[in-house]
Amino acid sequence: MKPEFNLSARSPWLDPARDAAPRGPRRRWWIGLAFASLLACFALVATTGQLRAYVPGPYSVSVPLTFKVYDPTRWAIMNAGDYEDALKLDPTLPDPGSVGWADATATPGVDPATLRQEAFVGPPAKPYVFRGVTALDRERAHYCLTSAIYYEAASESDDGMRGVAQVIVNRARHPSFPNTICGVVFQGSQRAGVCQFTFSCDGAMARAPSRDNWLRASRIAAAALGGYVFPGVGLATHYHTQAIWPRWGKSLVMTNIVGAHIFHRWRGRWGMPDAFRAPYLGREPVPGPYLPVAQQLAILKGQGAAPTGLLPEGSGTLAPLPNVAPAPTPQAMAQGERAIGTPVATPAAPAKTYADPRLNQSGQVREEYNKSGEWIR
Repeated sequence: MKPEFNLSARSPWLDPARDAAPRGPRRRWWIGLAFASLLACFALVATTGQLRAYVPGPYSVSVPLTFKVYDPTRWAIMNAGDYEDALKLDPTLPDPGSVGWADATATPGVDPATLRQEAFVGPPAKPYVFRGVTALDRERAHYCLTSAIYYEAASESDDGMRGVAQVIVNRARHPSFPNTICGVVFQGSQRAGVCQFTFSCDGAMARAPSRDNWLRASRIAAAALGGYVFPGVGLATHYHTQAIWPRWGKSLVMTNIVGAHIFHRWRGRWGMPDAFRAPYLGREPVPGPYLPVAQQLAILKGQGAAPTGLLPEGSGTLAPLPNVAPAPTPQAMAQGERAIGTPVATPAAPAKTYADPRLNQSGQVREEYNKSGEWIR
């Protein structure tokens, strides 16, 4: 009989995919690795004591303690009635009179209200004394700061004035603003409508200041230039009245509300104490406003053009200027040939004349009509 062909050969050459041995670890190896990892994690947590909170019942802890031998002499000294009795037991005790208790001062208690205010306002500014190069520079700085305090917060309390002064001082120490007092106060007054402080371009300086409030603003300005820091506003560089809320208010951090003004400081790095490091130049420019009020109003109405350039800076003699002296009033301190803050005086227009001489007599009352309008008795 003819034999049949056997097609179920198990030769790797005929069926290598079925009979080839698998490569890599098997499933049992991966299961063992996972079980070993879990066991190691459990042992690590158990050694740190984190499982004690989940173990029911009390647990005990062994702490090594070392006790000293009981000393009846030391115990008797500690329970002695006075120093003489204790000295009889131990002649080597120091004399209490040798300690200078009078030199020791107790730490004053911290006011909770002060802590809340510091947490809300932020860190205060660092003290800084503004010393001008010359007496004229110091006088200009005193005048400019006094003017800003008066025209911005003349009707407020002393703290309200101190807040305005602190903002100007903070700006003079910040690299984002001019590094002079007059430069900060009258910044932008050379152009119409861009004044940093509105009093320098809205005609407010044309009004003569009252003596009492001007002297009060002068004293506060002298103290601020001498290094006094008002912590009520912190590192504020902006403020506005409570009647408005400008668009830039959302981009700053509010520090406090003092009087009628809301104070703000920069966000981030520019609002930190390290940012207020700009040195004071000591050379004060000529006080402004650098553009007369009448010309500013004309520019806002579209009736004039803004001039180019600023007034030149100057300096005076090296004579000392006391800080206690009041700042001069705008009418007393001259800028050029006009009083500071007042519009440029325009010459009076000549009277009109008419060709007919009878028209030139307008405004005169004839004799027969001189007593018109009076009651006849």
